[in-house]
Amino acid sequence: MPEQSGPASPAEFDVVVVGSGFGGSVVANRLALAGQRVLVLERGPWRDSVPVRSMGIERRAPFPSGRKAITHLLHSLHLGRLDLRLNRSGMYELFVFKGLNAMVASGVGGGSLAYGALLEPPLNPVLWHGRHPDFDPHRLEPYYEKVIADMGGVRLSREHAVPQSVWTQLPDEPGRRCRPAEKQPHMGLLIPPSPAEAGQTIVSDSGVRRQYCAFDDDSFLGSRGGAKASVDFVYLAPVLGKGATVRDMARVTRIQRARPVDGGGYTVHFVDTATGSAAHAQARQVVVAAGTLNTLRLLFSSTLGPDGLTPMPSLGRGYSANGDLMGVWHRKSAPVSSFVSTPSQGEFRISGHESATYGVGGFPGFQTLPLPGFVKRRLEKLFFIYGMGTDSGDASATCERGRLRVDYDQRREPVYEEVRAAFRALAAESGDRCWAIGKPFTVHSAGGARLGANAERGVVDHRGEIYGNAGLFVADGAALPGAVGGPPSVTIAAWAHHVADAMAPLA
Repeated sequence: MPEQSGPASPAEFDVVVVGSGFGGSVVANRLALAGQRVLVLERGPWRDSVPVRSMGIERRAPFPSGRKAITHLLHSLHLGRLDLRLNRSGMYELFVFKGLNAMVASGVGGGSLAYGALLEPPLNPVLWHGRHPDFDPHRLEPYYEKVIADMGGVRLSREHAVPQSVWTQLPDEPGRRCRPAEKQPHMGLLIPPSPAEAGQTIVSDSGVRRQYCAFDDDSFLGSRGGAKASVDFVYLAPVLGKGATVRDMARVTRIQRARPVDGGGYTVHFVDTATGSAAHAQARQVVVAAGTLNTLRLLFSSTLGPDGLTPMPSLGRGYSANGDLMGVWHRKSAPVSSFVSTPSQGEFRISGHESATYGVGGFPGFQTLPLPGFVKRRLEKLFFIYGMGTDSGDASATCERGRLRVDYDQRREPVYEEVRAAFRALAAESGDRCWAIGKPFTVHSAGGARLGANAERGVVDHRGEIYGNAGLFVADGAALPGAVGGPPSVTIAAWAHHVADAMAPLA
C-alpha cells in the first residue's frame, strides 16, 4: 500500500478528520468505505513497526525503545506557563496540571500505540443514559462487540501460553481478599498458540504482517512486531488509497469557517512539522478526534478571531480523569521478571473495594533501555498496578493563549482513597510493598466537549455534531458524558461508529 502524504487541495476532500486514534481512525474507515474522500491529519509520525513496513509506508519514526527512549520518549512537556516541544517525532505529550498529570500519545494510531491492549465495554452502566432525549444508547452498544472483534480481541484465560498472568500473581484460593476477576477483559493481542510460536510472523488476508507476542516488547513503549492491535493497521490500512489519505506530521492549529464564496464548510489550518511550512485543507464536514486534551485546546483556539467557530458555552465543562490511579507492586520473590510479560496480565478484585477495577501488568521492553544493570535488576521485580473507577466528571478545562489548564481536585473524588485502600490491602495480603503515585496520573482524559441535551448542558448533540457549528463533529473521548470506569478504547471507538452513522447520510 502506498504512503498517502501528498499536498491537500481545498477541493480534494469531502471530510477532514483531525487525529488518528480510536475515534479518528474508525470515522475515517467508515466514511471512506461509504465512498467519501477523507483526509486524516495526524501531528505525529507513522511508527516503525512490522505492520507499518508491510503497508509500504516509507517515512517512519522509531518507538522509544533502547537508546531511542532518550530521544523519542517525549514529544512535548506542558508545565504551567512552560511549553517545551522536545521532539516532533516523540511519542508522548505530558501535561502537568495543579491537581493532575496527564499523558497522551502521538503518532498515526494515537492512543492505540500505547494502550495496554485491554478491550472492554464501559463499566459505568449509566454512562449514556439520560444525556439527550434523541439519543438511544441501544443503537450504540452493539458496536462494542464489533470493535472488540475488529481488534482481534481474545478473552484472557489461565489456559493461554503466557509466562505469567494474574493467576500466577494472585492464587485463586478461597478466603483470599485479592483474587483474579472471574470475567477477564478481552485483549487485542496476538497471543501465541504455543511457546514455540512466540515471535513468529503471520500475514493477514490484506497482506499486513504481524508477529506473535514474544513477551519482551509489547507495552506502552509500543509494539514493534505488531502483536498488539493498533488502529493504524486495523482501520486505516484497509482504506489507504481507497478513499482515505493520511497526512502525518501535520499539526492542526485552527479550524475556521470557510467563506461561502470559497464553497462553505470549514478550513483546517495546519503546519507540516517536517518542513515547517503552513498549509490548509477545506471540507464541508470536519471531525475533531485529536485526543481529549488536544481536541479541547483546538476548539478553544478556533473560537477566536474573524471567521472563528460559533462559541460553545459548555466547552471545557464535565472533564473526567476516569478515576485513574497508577501504582507499583514490588514483588521481591517474583519467579519471572516483569520484563517477560504481556502488557497486561489481567484484572483482579479486592474484597471490600469493589467500586473500582484493578489490574496488573509488566514492563516488557524496559530491558532494552540504556540503564545500569543494578537498576534493571531492581526494575524487573516491579510490576505495574492500576485502579480505575468513576470520578464525578465535574472538573473543568480552560485555555488561555493556547495553554490548556485543567482544574482537578482529587480530594473531591472518593474513588482515589478507595483505590489507595485497595492497594494497601494488596500489600498486606501479598506481603509485598505496593505504593500509589501521589498525584493522579491519567492516560484516559475524557469530557469537556461532552454530549448534552442542549448547548448549555453539552457541546455536542446526539449525533456528535457541535451545537451552532453545523458539519463539525467530535468523535473522541472529549465527547464522553462521564467516566467510563475502565479502559475507554472500546467506548470511544463505538462512539466514533455512531458519529459515522450520523455523518454518512449527510455526506
